[in-house]
Amino acid sequence: MNEQSLAPCGVLCDLCLGFQRSKNTCVGCLAEGNKPYHCTVCSIKSCPEKQGNPTALCSDCPKYPCRRLKDLNKRYLANYGENLQKNLETARDSGLTEFIAAAQTKWLCQNCGQLLCVHSANCLHCSSPNPYFPGAPEMQNPTKSAAAKKKQPD
Repeated sequence: MNEQSLAPCGVLCDLCLGFQRSKNTCVGCLAEGNKPYHCTVCSIKSCPEKQGNPTALCSDCPKYPCRRLKDLNKRYLANYGENLQKNLETARDSGLTEFIAAAQTKWLCQNCGQLLCVHSANCLHCSSPNPYFPGAPEMQNPTKSAAAKKKQPD
C-alpha cells in the first residue's frame, strides 16, 4: 500500500477485488489506467466541491459527510464491514502515512501474509477466513475472538 491507496471516498483500493485480481486488474482510483466503469464515472471523485482536484479527500470538504458518501459508507459497512468515513477520519487525524501503515498491518492475512480482500470472506491467496468480513466470528475483534475460541470446551 502507498498514499495513493486511499481513494477520496475512503475506499482502500489495494483491498478491492478489482485491484487484487490477476486478469484485467484495476490500477486504483487515483492512478491512470484500467478500472471498472463505475470507477471511471464516480460522482464522488468528480464532485464539484473538489473544485477540479479529484485527489482531494472527502474529509477535507466543508460538506463532509455528504449524502453520496453516507450512502456509499452504508453499503460498504453492510456488505463488506468496512467503514469508509472512519478510514477518512483516521487518515485525517493520524496522518495518511500512519493510516496506510496501520491498514497494511491490519489487513494482512494471518496465515499467508498477503493482503486480504474487503470483498471476499476468504483470503484470495490461501482461502483462510477474512476476520473483517461481515458474518465472520472474528469481525468485531480478531484477537479477542481468537482467545475466546481457545477457552470454549470441545
